[in-house]
Amino acid sequence: MKTLTQWIAPLTLAGMTGTVLADGGGLSQDDLMRLLDGADAYGFSHYAELDLDDGHRLELEGWRDDGWELEVDMRVEDGTLLHEAQTRSQIPDWSLTGDQLRQALANARRNGLQRFSTLDVDGVDDIEIEGLDGDGRELELTLDHDLKVTGVEHD
Repeated sequence: MKTLTQWIAPLTLAGMTGTVLADGGGLSQDDLMRLLDGADAYGFSHYAELDLDDGHRLELEGWRDDGWELEVDMRVEDGTLLHEAQTRSQIPDWSLTGDQLRQALANARRNGLQRFSTLDVDGVDDIEIEGLDGDGRELELTLDHDLKVTGVEHD
């Protein structure tokens, strides 16, 4: 099996904007999509959590199609693998497929999200997405499991 770096490095080195932390923090939509494409290629089929940690590391939690739970940390700037853990598990019904994840992010973008910080799928209630709006203000969006935005809050 290829490592995450072998999958992501060609994608990110060819396409990273170099402005990962511009505009006061958060991850640009383009850079996030490139990293998610690499995570999909690595084997992620379902997602539970994404977290931009310290502005330079993206933490991903989710599952492969075969049920193995994945926890991966990668360097945002170049996709370098920093940490990887796999645990035998089952894919929960509440997790988001890659397509659903991208739809949730697109819905958040339509409601003001410009730069990404975190996404957390709550198996019971909602999906929370945090980041920054176009003015650099903190923004928290809540989506239901049909991926519809049910709440928008500026901090």
